[in-house]
Amino acid sequence: MSSTALKRILVLHGYAQNGYIFSKRLSALRKQCKSTVEFVFVDAPHVLQPEDLFDNEPSEPEANADPLKDPNAVLRGWWKFADKDKTISTGMETSLVFLRDLLKENVDDGKVFDGVFGFSQGAAMGAVLTTLLEDPSKFSEFLIDGKAPHPQLSLCVCAAGFLPTFPFSTSILSPTSSFSTPTLHICGLTDPIIPFARAKLLTDVTPNGRIETHDGGHFVPSKNPWRKFIAAWLKDPLNNEIPSPEAPSNADTALDPNCSTAEISTNP
Repeated sequence: MSSTALKRILVLHGYAQNGYIFSKRLSALRKQCKSTVEFVFVDAPHVLQPEDLFDNEPSEPEANADPLKDPNAVLRGWWKFADKDKTISTGMETSLVFLRDLLKENVDDGKVFDGVFGFSQGAAMGAVLTTLLEDPSKFSEFLIDGKAPHPQLSLCVCAAGFLPTFPFSTSILSPTSSFSTPTLHICGLTDPIIPFARAKLLTDVTPNGRIETHDGGHFVPSKNPWRKFIAAWLKDPLNNEIPSPEAPSNADTALDPNCSTAEISTNP
């Protein structure tokens, strides 16, 4: 935990969002956690162009915003793809170097992060970042003087997350590798962008993870039970007795002994 009274959580927005947009999306949660958590929202380094908003990774409704009228409407991503088949990625390496420098600057200022909270592409990026802080040797450019730029995190939240599967990312995190940082996965059972079957590929590489599902789509749930649950989990991610924010609604579920909610065994 950091030396301050508040836990510091690095927040990574989704594709075709930015830190400002996502901070507004999490306003209710921020209010819920105001006495316990400092959320630090950052912008991804890659500014998206119109051609990046189609046939690409999960994008958000803000894709129709006008950056010429509102600087806060500049849309960003942690990586992009150079081909329609999404096999040639570009930009993740740059984003990791950007996050490396951000983490190092905070450490130099006497501030460390307790965890990371990512949404959609930001959740995938958060998982990769968490993995590298456990084993920075997986990407040599992430090292500074042969060492990780920041201590290992104590928690990771992946909301609407997925496992990136292009070659560079799988060299860090893949179905054959894993990371042990306590991780909360928040999955929408009717998410049209990240179906549960795709989200589960990420949950499978986090053996110290907890999965919570909701009946909605591609968003971070903000109803009162969810706000209270997330706040409680951020306070104590090792407490598996924290009640689930909502009971499973699907009869065809199988409880995971490490989770308080049910995992759907088929693609929703």
